[in-house]
Amino acid sequence: MKKIISLILILTVCSCCFGTTAEEAKKTEEIPVAGLSMNYPQAFADARGVIGTDGVMLLADNIYLTYWYYLAVSEEEYQAIMEDNQGQLQGRIALMYHVFSIGDNKRFADVADQVNDLTGWGLTAENAVEIGQAENWKFYLYMAPDEEFRNSVEQEYADEYTALCSMRDEIASAYSFSVPFNEYGKMDGQVIRFMATDLDGNPVSSADIFAQNNVSMINIWATWCGPCIGELAELQAIHTRFREKDCGIVGLLIDTDVEEARRLMNENGVTYPVYVAPQTLNNVIPFDAVPTSLFVDRSGAFLGTKFTGAYPDLYEPALEPLIEAAQ
Repeated sequence: MKKIISLILILTVCSCCFGTTAEEAKKTEEIPVAGLSMNYPQAFADARGVIGTDGVMLLADNIYLTYWYYLAVSEEEYQAIMEDNQGQLQGRIALMYHVFSIGDNKRFADVADQVNDLTGWGLTAENAVEIGQAENWKFYLYMAPDEEFRNSVEQEYADEYTALCSMRDEIASAYSFSVPFNEYGKMDGQVIRFMATDLDGNPVSSADIFAQNNVSMINIWATWCGPCIGELAELQAIHTRFREKDCGIVGLLIDTDVEEARRLMNENGVTYPVYVAPQTLNNVIPFDAVPTSLFVDRSGAFLGTKFTGAYPDLYEPALEPLIEAAQ
């Protein structure tokens, strides 16, 4: 698997989801965007390590991916790490499995090449097991244990990880399925409008912000979000590479620590514009985690692609067809 795996594990495990307490997360996981509902197997709830997911990744039209990871730390250690966002999870985290939600009555075998082209993962159709269906959507479980991880952590965590990765049938039976509800789907073509301020406190309209590019990639972030900070330098690199194509990054900061934002921008060489988002941003752009990135045209019309979490390797492949269509 290519470097995207390590980027996902290092950068997105800390993506900050809203509205679910730690106790609730031990029992259920509702992911309606991907048509998934999961009741935690008892082994998940009782695990010494931390098990979780960072939500949904839209790979392509009618192909959603959710992935689950295992952290070789206790819940107490995890909470302490989340408070200082210093990256101590590197080397302590590994994938367990993916769930693919695939529409148009297609099988995983029908989209495997497309998924691999987008991700570089080299997944094989024979290892994807169909675990459910809802109308014209099929759902596939793909176990993805990391052999190197087992040899890099304490034996008690390695043994638990091995046992959890062998629970394919129990994991499959823990899910129930529905037609995916994409809150962004109802936004297709919708013009996004809001008022923000620049980092000096001056008001600016979304119309003025988006008028600067044929295509803008909106990156919603926060200064307290480790994955957000981790992708700043790569976002700047993308912004630089795509300027000649009349495309640019637009940062929307959801907290008000402007001085910390400036420090982080300087530290990562960020020159693309960053604005302080209005408190009502979620009413205009529905999101439940940061970082969240999506794309709009010069008028601010949503272009139907979004990412929840930090996926810097996938932004350019998503941008290319949007830029071509806008020319």
